[in-house]
Amino acid sequence: MSKSLEVPTKSLTKKIDLSPFTFQTTEEVPALESVIGQDRAVRSINFGLAMEDPSYNIFVTGIRGTGRTTIVHDLLFKTAQAKEKPEDWFYIYNFDDPDEPRAFSLPSRKAKSLLKNFNRVIANLRHTLTAAFESEQYLEHKNQIVEISQKKKRELFSRIEAEANKMNIQIKGSAAGFQTIPLVDGKPMNDTQYQKLSKEEREKVELGIQVVQKMIQDMVNEATTLDRLTEEEVENLNQVTAQFIVESQFMDLRREFKEYEEILKYFNDVIDDIVQNVYSFLEVKQPNPAPANGNRGTEIQERKVDKYRINWVVDNSHLKGAPVIYEMNPTYNNLFGRIEKKSFMGYLYTDYTMIKAGSLLKANGGYIILDIEQVLRQSFVYEALKRAIRAQSLVIEDVNELYGVMTSAGLKPKPIPLNVKVIIIGQKNIYHLLHSYDEEFKKIFKVRADFDYEVKETKTNLYKYIQFIARVVSEEKLLHFDRSAVQAAIEHAYRLVDHQNKLSIQFSEIVRLIREASYFAQKNRSKYVSDKDVYKAITEEKYRSNLSEEKIQDAIEEKMLHFDLDGYKVGQINGLAVYDLGDYSFGKPSRITASTYIGNRGIINIEREAKLSGKIHDKGVLILTGYFASRLGDTVPLSFSASLTFEQSYGMIDGDSASCAELFALLSSLSGIPIYQGIAVTGSVNQKGDVQPIGGVNEKIEGFFRVCKSHRLTGKQGVIIPASNVQNLMLDHEVLNAVEKGKFHIWAISKIEEGITLLTGVDAGRKHGKGSFTSGSVFDAVQKKIIEFAKNGRQFGKQWEKGGKGKNNTGEGEE
Repeated sequence: MSKSLEVPTKSLTKKIDLSPFTFQTTEEVPALESVIGQDRAVRSINFGLAMEDPSYNIFVTGIRGTGRTTIVHDLLFKTAQAKEKPEDWFYIYNFDDPDEPRAFSLPSRKAKSLLKNFNRVIANLRHTLTAAFESEQYLEHKNQIVEISQKKKRELFSRIEAEANKMNIQIKGSAAGFQTIPLVDGKPMNDTQYQKLSKEEREKVELGIQVVQKMIQDMVNEATTLDRLTEEEVENLNQVTAQFIVESQFMDLRREFKEYEEILKYFNDVIDDIVQNVYSFLEVKQPNPAPANGNRGTEIQERKVDKYRINWVVDNSHLKGAPVIYEMNPTYNNLFGRIEKKSFMGYLYTDYTMIKAGSLLKANGGYIILDIEQVLRQSFVYEALKRAIRAQSLVIEDVNELYGVMTSAGLKPKPIPLNVKVIIIGQKNIYHLLHSYDEEFKKIFKVRADFDYEVKETKTNLYKYIQFIARVVSEEKLLHFDRSAVQAAIEHAYRLVDHQNKLSIQFSEIVRLIREASYFAQKNRSKYVSDKDVYKAITEEKYRSNLSEEKIQDAIEEKMLHFDLDGYKVGQINGLAVYDLGDYSFGKPSRITASTYIGNRGIINIEREAKLSGKIHDKGVLILTGYFASRLGDTVPLSFSASLTFEQSYGMIDGDSASCAELFALLSSLSGIPIYQGIAVTGSVNQKGDVQPIGGVNEKIEGFFRVCKSHRLTGKQGVIIPASNVQNLMLDHEVLNAVEKGKFHIWAISKIEEGITLLTGVDAGRKHGKGSFTSGSVFDAVQKKIIEFAKNGRQFGKQWEKGGKGKNNTGEGEE
């Protein structure tokens, strides 16, 4: 039977045939321009991009290294090239409410013209207005207004002065106002003269002074009115002058942007503000970068002029089509924008010119790619992203306000309409969690693009793989691969997915192999990369990662870990496990032992009792009970107890790939028939005795081979695997050479009966109509042992009852 179950050498690995492809090196192969094996994902992405509905955003799933990001970016770039370039966005001063800057958009060609011409007009206005207010015509007109006012005030004073003279009172001006002095013979009266006046004369003088003072007060009031009217007339002159000049300067801009109501309104607001505050406007210098020396006066001047700047927050002038942005670090500020602040005299201030766009606004009208793990790591980002997608608008706000921190600024920029397709890349488990627990998620991410990690072998896919190697070599300027190197690289792609009919499309691993193989070829001063360079790269990559494996091998060689690799033992077998270290996995044998005895506890999993067993392993052990019930339970009572354990195992054990080995150990223990220790077993079993496939078959075989080799290959050693795993065999060259020379063997089984016969050299046995098995077979011995356990158990029970409690079968008492 062993020969019929042995896997032939040609089935132990995959050798590809490149004869249909006529090339000697990748220099002759055109670089790949399409995608390999991701039809489902590409179709989903194209569907999502074609749907204009804002809820049809895309969530890309799949394991890392499958080219998700690269493929998504390429597809988006092609789609974006065919779309129109989105408009640029600006923030401007809101003259009605300075704390709420206004936003507007323009086509890029118009945007450049706006900024160029607007800044030119503002700069010209300062020179033009200054020149106008210094011109002879303006000064003459202004002086004329002032002179008329002054003349009226002089005439008014002369009239009052004449009236006062008639009453012998002199009016004398001073810094403190006007003084009234009585006259005698045309000269100011002194105190002596005043004291000599009679009472009637004094009253007459005082009455005259009161009349004159009343006239002076009336004159002052009228003069004040004249000053006010003069000031208003001058201001009116200023505004008329400024209005004419500003209007004329903005004439071309208004004509150019007459179709844009928002901009025309801004122009009108700017014109009105400049005209009304023309002197303030002239006092402010032309905008310059922030002063390096922190000069207070300069900074204040710059801050005054901010309302005449246009903040160009999104510039799409460099684009050809719609934007495609991959935000690698989606912090709140990076994604949604920020409002910057400046420090001045111990406090922070800000204005609308410090509003900066984030990647979401820069992607407006196009596409943005985000990594869901990075998004979820950032506070507020996920919720804010959903809010922006739902509302189809973006509000740039200070992130400190979201934390409840007091800020120095109260800017509330107007929201900007958002039209962006969001593509999120992440793992499947995150997608399922969000889809299950976040009601909003499924409403805004209606398209899932799932990337595969393997592709079926076809002639087309093989040629695409060759083209892919050529593309990487050309893009990264590496040494070209010859036919043998291409074959070795593609065969490694089969090994990465452990399948003889499928290729790995985890391109990160293949790209790494291509780079490292080129390095070793260059090191050897070869013109082309050969298969030896590819094998060298694989070996060296393994060497960099397999320190843990070597330590375990050392422990086995030093007999710190006990294994029997020859001879026969009852109730003992070598199982196989895989250790996964993340970047490297390897196989290691594990000694499994079984003990059976009288009782009715069934099969005891010692790992489970010690809480060192995972749920899947527990299930595998429970299935063994079901197997015994289906195989023997219809003829004999399954009255026995058994214990199973992994010897020298001190960590968690999970998985059901050892259930076959555990069953063989139990059958050996029950039958008393020993198992050959040079054969290791891997495989899962169901209740009917069918052997089921497992994972990591190559690592398990190679791990046991290394253990056997380190002791001594006897030619009888080997591994039993499920027959369904033969298609997964991609064994390394060392194992293949040993199998070819008959020093090591691989057997494939489909039923438990095949395996127990192979391990013991004894026929498993066939069940007869009355429930008995072939005489001398393994199952015959198992059945007899179970019956013996049942009889001994019953006999012991009777003797126990007969002898009484506390008596053994000799009648002697026990403690």
